[in-house]
Amino acid sequence: MAKKKVNIPEGKEALEGCDFCMQFDYDDPHVIGASENADGVMEIVLKSYMDVGITFLCPNTGKKLRLFARPLSDTGKAILDQQAENK
Repeated sequence: MAKKKVNIPEGKEALEGCDFCMQFDYDDPHVIGASENADGVMEIVLKSYMDVGITFLCPNTGKKLRLFARPLSDTGKAILDQQAENK
């Protein structure tokens, strides 16, 4: 199998093998995925639907991390306006 070319951003170092981790505050990181080489990718996609989301629960502390979609707020509109100005 042909090896894929990895596009590494300038100033960044590719990891030949890595853990993908999540961390609650400054608690110990939790490994939630791994890659044996620099081609590894972990991706979380949230679609813009009501009640779409994902919750991570720390098994040691019970802390929760939620990623979710909600209707566009004034804060979201300000982010979009800023992005449009930077184009």
